[in-house]
Amino acid sequence: MKKNYWWPSHIPDGSMRKLIMRMKLTSVLLCAGFLQLSAHGFSQEKISVDFNNVHISKLLSLIGKKSDYTFLYKTGALPDVRVSLRMENAAVTAILDKAFSGTNLNYRVMPNNLVVIVKGSEVVKTVPVKGIVKDKEGTPLIGVTVKVQGTSQGVTTNVKGEYELEVPENAVLEFSYIGYESRQMPIKGVQSFNVTLTANSSGLNEVVVVGYGTQKRVNLSGAVDNISGKALESRPITNVGTGLQGLIPNLNIGINNGRSSSAPSFNLRGYTSLSGGEPFILVDNIPFSADEVSRLNPADIESVTVLKDAASAAIYGARAAFGVVLITTKSAMDGRLTVSANTNYAVRTLGKVPDVVTDPLTTMQMKHDAATPLYNLYPDAVREYAAKRSKDPSLPAVITDPTNPNAYAYYGTTDWLHEVYNKSAPAFTGNFSVARGDEKLNYYLSGEYYQQDGMLRYNPDVYKRYNLRGKATYTFNDRIKLGTNTTYTTSSYDAPSTAMDYLFFHNANRTPSLSVPRNPDGTWTSDGAALLGRLQSGGRNTNNMNEFLASFNGELGIIKGIWKLKGEATFRRTNTTGKSFVLPVAYRTGPNQPLQYTDGNQSSAAFNSFGMKYTVYNLYSDFSKKFGKHELSALVGFNQEYFQGDGFTGSRNGLISTLYPTVQLATGTPKIGENFEDWAVRGVFYRLAYNYNDKYLLEVNGRRDGSSRFPMNNRWGTFPSASAAWVVSNENFVKPLATTIGMDFLKLRGSYGSLGDQTFNSYGYFETMNAGTLNTILDGNQPVAVFMPNPVTADYTWQNVRSVNMGVDMAFLKERLYVSFDHYTRFTEGMFVKGKTLPGVYGAESPKTNAADLKTRGGELSIMWRDHIAIGKDNLSYSVKIAVANSKTYITKYDNPVGNLSDYYVGQRLGEIWGLETEGFFQSEDEIKTHADQSKVGSDDQGYKWYVGDLKFRDLNNDGEISYGKNTVSDHGDKRIIGNNLPQLPYSIDLNSSFKGWDFRAFFQGIGKRDWYPGAGNHYFWGIYAQPWANVQVQNMDHWTPENPNGYFPRVKSYIAEDATELGAPQTRYLQNAAYLRLKNVTLGYTLPKSVTERLKIARLRFYLSAENIFTVSHLKADIDPEGLDGTVYPFQKTYSVGLNLNF
Repeated sequence: MKKNYWWPSHIPDGSMRKLIMRMKLTSVLLCAGFLQLSAHGFSQEKISVDFNNVHISKLLSLIGKKSDYTFLYKTGALPDVRVSLRMENAAVTAILDKAFSGTNLNYRVMPNNLVVIVKGSEVVKTVPVKGIVKDKEGTPLIGVTVKVQGTSQGVTTNVKGEYELEVPENAVLEFSYIGYESRQMPIKGVQSFNVTLTANSSGLNEVVVVGYGTQKRVNLSGAVDNISGKALESRPITNVGTGLQGLIPNLNIGINNGRSSSAPSFNLRGYTSLSGGEPFILVDNIPFSADEVSRLNPADIESVTVLKDAASAAIYGARAAFGVVLITTKSAMDGRLTVSANTNYAVRTLGKVPDVVTDPLTTMQMKHDAATPLYNLYPDAVREYAAKRSKDPSLPAVITDPTNPNAYAYYGTTDWLHEVYNKSAPAFTGNFSVARGDEKLNYYLSGEYYQQDGMLRYNPDVYKRYNLRGKATYTFNDRIKLGTNTTYTTSSYDAPSTAMDYLFFHNANRTPSLSVPRNPDGTWTSDGAALLGRLQSGGRNTNNMNEFLASFNGELGIIKGIWKLKGEATFRRTNTTGKSFVLPVAYRTGPNQPLQYTDGNQSSAAFNSFGMKYTVYNLYSDFSKKFGKHELSALVGFNQEYFQGDGFTGSRNGLISTLYPTVQLATGTPKIGENFEDWAVRGVFYRLAYNYNDKYLLEVNGRRDGSSRFPMNNRWGTFPSASAAWVVSNENFVKPLATTIGMDFLKLRGSYGSLGDQTFNSYGYFETMNAGTLNTILDGNQPVAVFMPNPVTADYTWQNVRSVNMGVDMAFLKERLYVSFDHYTRFTEGMFVKGKTLPGVYGAESPKTNAADLKTRGGELSIMWRDHIAIGKDNLSYSVKIAVANSKTYITKYDNPVGNLSDYYVGQRLGEIWGLETEGFFQSEDEIKTHADQSKVGSDDQGYKWYVGDLKFRDLNNDGEISYGKNTVSDHGDKRIIGNNLPQLPYSIDLNSSFKGWDFRAFFQGIGKRDWYPGAGNHYFWGIYAQPWANVQVQNMDHWTPENPNGYFPRVKSYIAEDATELGAPQTRYLQNAAYLRLKNVTLGYTLPKSVTERLKIARLRFYLSAENIFTVSHLKADIDPEGLDGTVYPFQKTYSVGLNLNF
């Protein structure tokens, strides 16, 4: 259907009114017309009309419906005239001529099926424009989009780079092409434009934030990667950490549960150290923890840069041993006021959770068989009723126990996980920003509100977050500039107390499906009270966080454009409080039995608080000067950080009143605790960079740091680094070959550097003594005792991290194809571990010392293709980005001379899984008798005996028995390395496209290789094989029987997966492939055309539909989320949302 458009009538009279009317008419109405894929010649289309006494506006509307044209006219331009008209197979021009006869209306036929109708002599003037578009080498560019700025009116260049189109007077032409910087050219009476476009699609000329400054990507010599905030804006994320997952190769984001208040973990380039280690995160050059990053407003993010190698990160010193993540927030755009508002409404649905068998007879029989011969778990009389109820579900699920008249017997079909959690829950996000900049003052103000209702039933859990940010910079003159960056964040998580138990999800899965929530008299059952009753009325836990951060910065120009002095001072205050109370919940175990209570019928209240003060000061000066083909830059500075934290906890039993459940209104003995921590880092740093003719790049970085975490004699360390790069493509002798193979850019990079790591306890070099009460009673009291201190080595000092990096960056085919590859080796030396074993007469543990080393080797690859396809006069733009990485880590030094496999050993690849090789199941008694003796790996609950249907292991060393030998590298019995549990080959695939206002994105993320063994006691996987009172998991049904000799699990029996024997011991049969592919996000958006937004007096309005985590490919044999293999806290969720982005 075609529309008739109007424009406002409040335009001034006279020539100015005509000029403004023409410009607005052209820019607003042409844009709507050009949404069609192709144009048809006006005079070629013929239609038939039969109108009787219709208003002329109605006539135009009906013609628009019958034809392929849009009629554009100003409000009030159409006279109050009615027309009767009948014409068959007539040209639209003939119909209009007839209809307009006797009126003062004129019309002008515009390209692309537009007809502009005006009064009298008013017409829209157009002019023809033509020209050629070339690159900087003079080669014509094919397929360049040439259009009128702010509209869809345009063409694409032909094989000779030529274009020709008719445009309104005073229009501005926009030239855009994938791989090149866009250009805007005002016509101003000129009818021929030959335009040269500069290559830039791969971001080679993009300015990237680096340590205490910025650099062009093309001039980087270290391993640096970055993304713009647009990669986050295109999907509705609420947590910056989760939004970064998969976007940057080898920036590994870990998400271990689905609780809204949880913070993801950050890792860069694989395994770091035996004592742990994560990248140093800074937001606007202010250090942030991963938890603090999770509370940022994602809409504030302008860019994210990752410094991966030691050479790039060295300038940040003691806290940057394992890389740096630099997050930059938005600032005002010079010269204009921008206002934006974004809102999103989401519905989160329960993700993958373990699937249990709920049929009463099947469940009861499996449990009974598993417990035999240890227990007679369900006598025949009990199972007889289960058989009846399985056939007739209308029978009562609760009856008096046939074997005990004072107890209930339960025959339920309860799926407790779905009883505990809702199927869906809503979430809402709203944020705004206001920004403006001019010669003197630039400011950016933003705010965010986010609320996510949790998945819990019976009593909700709710997470709320508020963010406010204010940034301002005032320029006094061309030398002095002052600025501030202030944020206030508050968040709260309010949930039932029982849901805060880290085993809550585990307990819900473990609760027997045969049980039911309530008894026939309406009271809770024991299991119902433990889970649902405690959720509903067993108390609540509320955590609140308030954080205020103020940062002040200044800049003094010593020599204009060459030498600057900069300073920053940041002050952060954070206060966290938690309040909780627990109330007993009544339940009954049998008819006429007295009520019993959870939690030992003991109520309680608790309180905790933690206050943090943090300051950081930076003072640095940078110099940059170009001398012909030589460019020299230098930076030197000072940095100091100080942290102080003070916490308090208190709890008490015996609440007087449940109306005011506080510690003060309780009668029990108070339990009070307090903790205090402070630490400081101080350092000086430098950077010297040299660039010769954009071909040869050299950079030297270094830092001398002092940390309070070490004793005075070992407190300081010096850590230098260097990097170099060769832009091969800028060599004249390479250009002919590069042109032949379509190569636009080639840069080789290399770096080496060392950094000190201080990821230790703040007071680790002190010999501390713990105090506590003894279990003995003296004079009616438990005496207080002070225990032996842990000894500390005298040479307690820094961990040293060295890295070597080699990389290459390439661009091909007019920079439509971009490839980047890095290979690195990282040495972590002097790790703090236990020292040599000392004689027992020493009386204490061996002191820890810097006595272990490891080596991590890996690489990362990023490939991006961006292009467009001409469809009519529009372009379908699309891009594909693939990122993949890998790393392996080996122990190179460790004091384990015998190679005990229960400890680290030299040559060990971290993540190794040692296990037995499974041949299958014993199918006969003769097979058991003739097979190697397996008693040493049997279960004590089975008397170390083996039966038909049990597992059969391979005798790898042919000694006639299955054993672990001495459990050493040299004597490991029948064990071998069967897998590796560290994630390998993390990858992502990012697909983007846009066409005529529509945009589409599909983002896939996954792990290419990972092995996982469920381990002893994992009820999600083993079910009743761990314990007979655990649930029967769906996968347990595929087990060995005489009729099913090749089932997945062995014959049904319990306790063989509860400790490290039989199923609990790693083996090949149950080693799981934990690799996965997940559709992390899919988003479809539509941005209203300029013609509509101008009428609405807004700059941009985009609507979108989005979904997160909706599709996963996994090879696990159980319904376990591959991102939370051992999760016991909160299930993951899928998210479906709708939202809008509005800009003024």
